Amino acid sequence: TRLAHPDVRTMRRVLQQSLRRANLAAKASRSLATVSPGSDADLAKVIQSSSNLVVIDWTATWCGPCRMVAPEFEKMSEEHKDVTFLKADVDVLQASAQQAQISAVPSFHFVKDGALLDTVAGADVEKVKMLVEKHK
Repeated sequence: TRLAHPDVRTMRRVLQQSLRRANLAAKASRSLATVSPGSDADLAKVIQSSSNLVVIDWTATWCGPCRMVAPEFEKMSEEHKDVTFLKADVDVLQASAQQAQISAVPSFHFVKDGALLDTVAGADVEKVKMLVEKHK
């Protein structure tokens, strides 16, 4: 076997790192179908202005089960364009979380025309899917 010249190995390693970074950047720049309100006022505005079903995923960055359901929630948002999917971080939207009486994350609220139709406490993705179909 022939050993590659150190400069060739270095160039190969740099190219591989650049490709990895480019792939990560491409994944990060993909448009997401879910919306993450930045303030309690933004959350209220989205809920009040929507005539469609709004599904709120009450989540937290430190929550393991929240991270597990996130890809499924995103997939649902891509499949149901007639439903508004929101990710509401309880640490960012503390007043809204308190008003909504969130005691566990993840929790899911189903709202239509300003009225709370249903809730799911916990990472029960199948129940969330069933309620999306029921209320949309």
